[in-house]
Amino acid sequence: MDDLRATNPSEHTRWLVEPDEPAFRELLHARYAETYSYPFLYEPGGAVRLWRDGALLSFGEFDARGALLWHTGLWRKPGRDSLDSGLSVALPSRRTIMGRAEHEALWGSLLERLGRWVGFLHQNTSTLHVMAQRYASRFMRARPMGLVVNYTRGETVIGVEEGSGVPMQALAMTTVLAPPPPRRRYLPEGPWGEWLVSILAGVGLAESVAFTPLERRARREGAVLRPLDWNASLRLERRVLVGFSAEGTPALTSERARVDLIHLPMGEPRWVAEGTPVLLAAGFLPTGIRLHQREPDELVFQYVADPRAACEVVSRARLDGARARELFAGWMERCARTS
Repeated sequence: MDDLRATNPSEHTRWLVEPDEPAFRELLHARYAETYSYPFLYEPGGAVRLWRDGALLSFGEFDARGALLWHTGLWRKPGRDSLDSGLSVALPSRRTIMGRAEHEALWGSLLERLGRWVGFLHQNTSTLHVMAQRYASRFMRARPMGLVVNYTRGETVIGVEEGSGVPMQALAMTTVLAPPPPRRRYLPEGPWGEWLVSILAGVGLAESVAFTPLERRARREGAVLRPLDWNASLRLERRVLVGFSAEGTPALTSERARVDLIHLPMGEPRWVAEGTPVLLAAGFLPTGIRLHQREPDELVFQYVADPRAACEVVSRARLDGARARELFAGWMERCARTS
């Protein structure tokens, strides 16, 4: 973080500091009114705590009067080989002084510097409007890696009429900052494996794939899950399947999560062959891939209580680009088979 903050991102942008928090809160009010999913950010000191802890690095462009015209945040967790991009908010009906060339230079420099420390920049990009996705793909070099069903609930994005009243899905995207390590990536044979390999093809990793047939476990043991993330504001939980034992979890679904995600390591064929049927039987469907540098890459599964309803809301997502549309269409086609 200190390395990044040593210089401003570009000519007309700078890193936010504590006195900028009121302008940050005004931007949230202008774009979301009172509906943003992180209510603590409306409170004085909410963003400051994140900045002080080093959990969030914020930057954006201010006008001459001190109004924050747009903001983007980089989320950090110690020990991770990635960062997460989020809190990307723009003031409605205001033009910025930055042109395309400055945006390109900003991200070209920032991504190069990030690549010294981490391998990937992940983001869950809004499907309420296409401009967020277009910006991520054009300037941040982000590529579609999956989706999250009903990522947020009840948000109203002011000035984006086309997404009004539509539940927000998320297009999971990743910017590859450093070459992924050469390794074999195992996928389940069948329709879901065919969909997942198309995701890896989008980041040039299709040739690293090997398919493995699904196998039902002979012994009835519970799954052993390790916590990864808990987002209290979104009620989104990520856990990773690390094994099976008599002391494992009999019911895989989380009691507290609204968005329930389980990661399955794809570095060993046995894990994919045995773990995939267990997750499918419990109502979890593949929704994407999470790449890593040091640890095995992971398949991401989401609990989908009603596949028919999930297909309906996902079908209303607004998407930019052929790859994103193909990814969503492929998922809906396979999801419909489970209805």
